[in-house]
Amino acid sequence: MTTYDLLDEATIVATPAEVVRALLDEAAGRSQWWLPFVQMRQRGDKPPSEIGAILDFTVNDGSLGQRFATVRFSGRVTVFEPERRLVMDYFEGDFRGTAEWTLQPVDATHTRIAARWMTDPQGAMRLWSRFADVPGSQSKVMQEGFRAIERFAAEKRAESPAQ
Repeated sequence: MTTYDLLDEATIVATPAEVVRALLDEAAGRSQWWLPFVQMRQRGDKPPSEIGAILDFTVNDGSLGQRFATVRFSGRVTVFEPERRLVMDYFEGDFRGTAEWTLQPVDATHTRIAARWMTDPQGAMRLWSRFADVPGSQSKVMQEGFRAIERFAAEKRAESPAQ
């Protein structure tokens, strides 16, 4: 069976608080900074900053067109340490496993962000993953996400300049 343990990292121009705000806004549907690669939506009333919250993901890296490269899965928040760490257990859909995001401030305006993705493909994805570059697609989506967080944070700073 194919198992993935992938790590993507970047240093971005955003504080840990800005990264968390971007993720929470995206999950709540208040932003769409990760489109067209990822659509993430909160399921139910529990916000993603609470243990047990469920998020539904639709991911498309764009390499093979919308129909063939789209994957769906759902995750439950198991750890949320504000401005430090988020862990999700993927329990439903095309992948099962764990995702862990860690944030480390570098200085007053930069954050080292790391996303570790430890999953197993399920169902038809198990077969499809033998032909697709899952690690490459995952890395592409994450790196695009890191750049999108940086842009989102810059836009939010511009909307509310310091007094």
